[in-house]
Amino acid sequence: MSSDEQKIALYRRVNGFTGPLARSAWHWRTRWLARLLAQLIWRKNRGRPQHGTLAIAEEWRRLFGLPQFWHIERLEDDTAYCEIRFPCALEGSGDVAACQRLMEYDRALLKKIGGQLVVLQSRADPKVRGACQVAIRRIDDPRSDLIPARLLD
Repeated sequence: MSSDEQKIALYRRVNGFTGPLARSAWHWRTRWLARLLAQLIWRKNRGRPQHGTLAIAEEWRRLFGLPQFWHIERLEDDTAYCEIRFPCALEGSGDVAACQRLMEYDRALLKKIGGQLVVLQSRADPKVRGACQVAIRRIDDPRSDLIPARLLD
């Protein structure tokens, strides 16, 4: 099994556990587990704080180690618009709130890097196909103009 295949298998197992956990009555544990996993990946992959928006998005992508699933689509107005194409246990579930809880992993990583994340479109929404759309900004960016997917509809 190649290194990429091992990472994919690991991410699928973790997502297969944490996705349903985020939908359960025990969902409050998702935050704790996501932060713990983010800390482990930060250390294992030697995460480094970054300052520019593009550098922050690139470090976030690098930490996953599977660039074919995490795409930086464009940089506009100091915001990196990205897609997540990795298979997700919440896909089509209709539970966008669980997605918000599950994405604590990405938010915890980005906080260490120096960024913040907003999920703009979640594949938990049955109307969204292909990829989740996220936006990344510097942690000190005060704007609140992006509408999180959990607040739509």
